[in-house]
Amino acid sequence: MKRSTPLKRSTKPMKRTKLKTKTCLKKKSKQKISVLQRKLWQLCREICKANCPNSCFTCSQTALTGANFQIGHLWPKASLGAFLKYDMRVLRPQCFRCNIHLGGNGAVFYERVLREIGESDMEKLQADRQVIVKAYPHYEKLLLDYTKILENLNKIQ
Repeated sequence: MKRSTPLKRSTKPMKRTKLKTKTCLKKKSKQKISVLQRKLWQLCREICKANCPNSCFTCSQTALTGANFQIGHLWPKASLGAFLKYDMRVLRPQCFRCNIHLGGNGAVFYERVLREIGESDMEKLQADRQVIVKAYPHYEKLLLDYTKILENLNKIQ
């Protein structure tokens, strides 16, 4: 069997190219999506505190304060897409017990929302669960909208 000769390496140094610096790229920086989500959730909490009564939506416990005042979702947050995750139509105040220990108390929550908004609006909400949007631009738009809503609520009070 014939062996091939080893490849000779060139003695020329490698050609170096200029590295692109940050000033050359001029790319618009974006916030991490988690930062947007935290800001958005804080706005949702503040709007819900201003709009809703200070009682649990599912068990009617009153005088919710501190860690006992939580914002619950109509459906589990993990099962919602970006379109409904921070939508005020599915958010209501809940006590710690209902939101954490009872898993959101979904059956009672659903029944009360259905009574509150009506069957046709509930069907629209369920159809909106199937809507697919790009999360980052949608969250940016919601952040602007909710900031304006909160400013209007603060002016009224």
